[in-house]
Amino acid sequence: MTARGFDPIAGAPPSRTEDLRHMREALAVAPRGQGRVSPNPLVGAVVARGNQVFGTGWHAEYGGDHAEIMALREAGPRAAGATLYVTLEPCRHEGQTPPCTTAIIRSGVRRVVIACRDPNPEARHGAEELRQAGLDVEIGIEENAAKRMNAAFLWFHRQWVPFASLKLALSLDAKLGEESVRTPVTGIRALDEVHRLRSCHDAILIGSNTIEIDDPLLTARGEVVPRVPPVRAVLDTTLRLRTSSQLVRTASQAPVWAFADPDSDGFDERAGPLRDAGVEVIGVPRSEDHRLDLSAVWNEMAIRGVLSVLVEGGGQVAASLLRDGHIQRIHAFLAPMFYGRDGVPAFPGLEPSTPGEWLSVQRESLGQDTHIVLEHRQLQETLDNL
Repeated sequence: MTARGFDPIAGAPPSRTEDLRHMREALAVAPRGQGRVSPNPLVGAVVARGNQVFGTGWHAEYGGDHAEIMALREAGPRAAGATLYVTLEPCRHEGQTPPCTTAIIRSGVRRVVIACRDPNPEARHGAEELRQAGLDVEIGIEENAAKRMNAAFLWFHRQWVPFASLKLALSLDAKLGEESVRTPVTGIRALDEVHRLRSCHDAILIGSNTIEIDDPLLTARGEVVPRVPPVRAVLDTTLRLRTSSQLVRTASQAPVWAFADPDSDGFDERAGPLRDAGVEVIGVPRSEDHRLDLSAVWNEMAIRGVLSVLVEGGGQVAASLLRDGHIQRIHAFLAPMFYGRDGVPAFPGLEPSTPGEWLSVQRESLGQDTHIVLEHRQLQETLDNL
């Protein structure tokens, strides 16, 4: 390790070491846009020549300047002849902002280093436009880190269904708490991380049992304040959601969606008061196991612009989504305790995963608790093939 915390590649030329260091600087600032840029991706950029950094930028707000523009503005005339490092391929289309490729070409930078391609058909091929303008363009430095950072964005634009993260607070014997009782399992630092995760997803999903037991608020109340409050969605087959619940009473502050079977008894009578209270009631069919068709739920969310979902439901919801292959990432918060045979199992009725199906990609200590992040093999294969 160097004093700057960078691992140089053995035998790498100085220019390659500089490329890696500056791209890692761009990756480090990109998350400053968390919660503020969806449906856009997180992007960081650095303008540098050798060891000198002239400008740093990140996409800070949806509809605001892109990372490249912020970095080039800070660099000013020093950008001429320098290298631009950016974590995602610069856009070439006119959307909320002008094309980044135009500004890059006008800035006079000599070279552009890109971590990964943009899969969005409206924005991609910016690299080709830069090359046609005579710039030296290199793609693929720190590609894996850039893809993992924007896994939800990349997944959605490849699969066209929301990216789903499953959050679980577990005891060491894989229990969610005590039966029919609201049970805090993990500590305050784990809760802070959960609020950060909420702010970084477009929607939060739970089941009707969680409503009845916990009556949660499901808002993001951490340091990261989302630009738009995440949608609070409930899988509620027979529409048992009460107008007295915290979700319904705060529907004017953050959207509430209730997914239910429109053919269930009394659907219209129960849907009316909920809609009057500001809840969007969305009818979806049942599957063969008499539960809501989760693929239909995912399609309805995609149609409404939801790119990412944080699932906080109980064991039944977790098991159903895992069984049907709808979860790409698991955030497991492990607490140093046991509930024994009276605890609520995390995955009731779910067959064990096959070896290699889930891969551990991150682990951190949060006080007495441990946060483990797992990713499904299909997600990693999808990112590798972009």
